[in-house]
Amino acid sequence: MTPVYLQRGALHSALGPDLRAAGKALQKGAPPTPSSFLLHERQAPRPYLGLDDSNESRDQRCDRLISEALGEHAGDLSDCLLIVASTSLDINDLESLVAVEGGFRPEHSTPLDLLAQQLCQRWGFADAFTLNTACTSAANGLLYGARMLAAGLYERVLVLAFETPSAIARQGFGALDLTSPSGAYRPFHPERDGLILGEAYAATLLAREPGQAPLAKLLGGFSACDTSNLTTTREDGSHIDWVMREALRSAGTEAGQIGLVKLHGTATGANDRAESAGVRLSFGDKLPPLCVLKPWLGHTLGACGLSETLLLLENLDHLPGMDYANEALLPLSGTPLAIEPNSLLLANFFGFGGNNASLVLQSCTGANACKR
Repeated sequence: MTPVYLQRGALHSALGPDLRAAGKALQKGAPPTPSSFLLHERQAPRPYLGLDDSNESRDQRCDRLISEALGEHAGDLSDCLLIVASTSLDINDLESLVAVEGGFRPEHSTPLDLLAQQLCQRWGFADAFTLNTACTSAANGLLYGARMLAAGLYERVLVLAFETPSAIARQGFGALDLTSPSGAYRPFHPERDGLILGEAYAATLLAREPGQAPLAKLLGGFSACDTSNLTTTREDGSHIDWVMREALRSAGTEAGQIGLVKLHGTATGANDRAESAGVRLSFGDKLPPLCVLKPWLGHTLGACGLSETLLLLENLDHLPGMDYANEALLPLSGTPLAIEPNSLLLANFFGFGGNNASLVLQSCTGANACKR
């Protein structure tokens, strides 16, 4: 794969309204305190990591993050493609409309790419499209953006990922017993009891050249759908192993060169077992340092491929340890991790429906930033 650069990034999550605030909150070590919603199926509360109580609308927040990712000298955007990655898309709008009008009617339906079209017109992007591939949506957005740049179709690509888990998503995950009753988000813990949904908006600007202060170089990646099951991936880890190996091959690197693996780590039974098995197949006994980020962001579904990637890149000098590391299925660190500048990173995103993706990135810090 032809490498591209993440030139700038923007993030609004449960950790704070911007990427720097999120980094400071992460370094404190304590995950944010979740709010809750009522799971109708069981008439019981379930935790939820939402954004701070601001007056921003979805459109205002998208505009703000696009502006932050483009930077002060965005200029004419007729050379820039917009990719919008999400699983919620316009579902929240439909739910609000139904609530106001007392029911759903066929004319309420809107094209799933309506938001992307509106943003394209408002900002003057060359074109726009949407991606909805479950938890890999934003990761696939980065990979598709890289392909477009390599093909010379655009000079820049703006990837915008957002997730505001809709009422139907919250109730659906809860009804499947995938949300944590305890509110303790513990990926790879033997007694993990599910995920905590989280809200996030994230954006990054991709280009063939690094710009003034790039976040990282995207060296390679791979995405594929495991068709062996309608909802999950193979628990023996074989498909996940294959995806990671193909990602490494596309980046021209090997497992032994990876300085950190950012695990997907949903804290659901089948997904954690599959990822544990896959990681051991790919790396054998020589596992690099491992980290998980969902306890701090929540599971941001279609946005996690970008929200977690940006948070990872912002905090490579201080990634929090897990207080249950000695009990985990994989050898997580019990103390904060500091990753060497210029390290190669493998970021995993393994989603509902068996859609699996891995990204290979190189951090752009230190005197020899992004030089191999």
